[in-house]
Amino acid sequence: MNRKLSLFLLFLGLCLLFQTAFSIGQFYQNTLNNERTIAGIETRVALDLSRLKIANAKFRTAADPASIQDYLQQMNSTLRQINATALVVSLQGINVSDKISVNQIEQIVLKSPEQDVSIEVQLLPINWLGSLTLLAPFFAVLVAGLRYLSPSVKKLNHKLPDTISPEPDIQKLVINLKDKSIKFGIHGEAILLPNKPFCFYAALVDYCSQTDVPNLRHNNEVPNELLLIANKYFYRLIELGHTKRKRPDFSANLDKTLSEIRSALDETFKHNSEIKELFYPPKAQGEGSRSKTHNYALINKQPELVEFIGK
Repeated sequence: MNRKLSLFLLFLGLCLLFQTAFSIGQFYQNTLNNERTIAGIETRVALDLSRLKIANAKFRTAADPASIQDYLQQMNSTLRQINATALVVSLQGINVSDKISVNQIEQIVLKSPEQDVSIEVQLLPINWLGSLTLLAPFFAVLVAGLRYLSPSVKKLNHKLPDTISPEPDIQKLVINLKDKSIKFGIHGEAILLPNKPFCFYAALVDYCSQTDVPNLRHNNEVPNELLLIANKYFYRLIELGHTKRKRPDFSANLDKTLSEIRSALDETFKHNSEIKELFYPPKAQGEGSRSKTHNYALINKQPELVEFIGK
C-alpha cells in the first residue's frame, strides 16, 4: 500500500472515530438535558400546584380544562424559548390544545399529600444531521499530519514521561449540591447533611471567601448577605428535586446548626485533621467568649481549595 493511500485511509478512519465519539457525546448530553428539563417541569408544577384548578376527588372539586390548557401553553412557550428538549403534553389527563406528536412520551407521577398528579412529557427527537461537526475532519487532519509529517513529535512524546513528572492533584473540599454532601479530596468519604446545615455551611464558605474580614459573632444578627446566599442554595436544592419543604429560618438555632456542621466536618477531615481548621467554624473558647468576642467565620482565604458541584 503506497503512502498516499495509507494516509487517506487513516484520515477516513479518524474522521469516523471522532464523529462517532462526538455523536455519542451529544446523545448522552441530550439524555442529561432531558433529565434536567423533566426535573424542572416537576419542580415548576409542584410550586404552582396550589393555584391550578385540577380535579380533586378528595375535596370533590372539578377541573377547569381551559385554565389548565392556558397554563400548559405558557409553560411550553417558555420551554421553546430556552430550547428545552421536552414539552408538556398533558396534566392530570387534560391535554394541551397544541397539536403535539405522541412519540417518545414520558409518564411522570407527582406525589402530593392530597393526591397523585400525572404529567405527560414529550421528549423532542435529536437532530442527527445537526450532530455532524467539522471538528472531526480537523482533528483527523491534525493527527494524520503528526503521524506522517512530524516523526520528531513521536520521539519527543516517548521522552517526555522520563523527564516530566505529573503535578500532584490539589486536595479540595467538595460541596456537592446534587446529593447534599461534603467530602475532602478525591478519595474522601462523602458526608451527607440535612437541608438547613448544608445550605448554611455552603453559604458560610461562599460568604467568607468573598468577604475580606468577615465578622460573624454570636451576639450579633446573622448578616443579611449570608442569609441571602443560604436561601439561594436552598432554592437550588428545590430545583434539584431534594426538597419541597418550607424554607428554614437560617438565623434561628444558630448553635445547633453550627454543631451539626462541625460534627459533619469532623467526619470529613478525620484523616486530614491538619487542614481542617481552614474550613471549620471555630468553637468558643473561655467563659463568655461566645456572646462577646467569639467569631465563627472561616479562616480559609483560598477559593481554589473549594469546589462546588451543582451550584
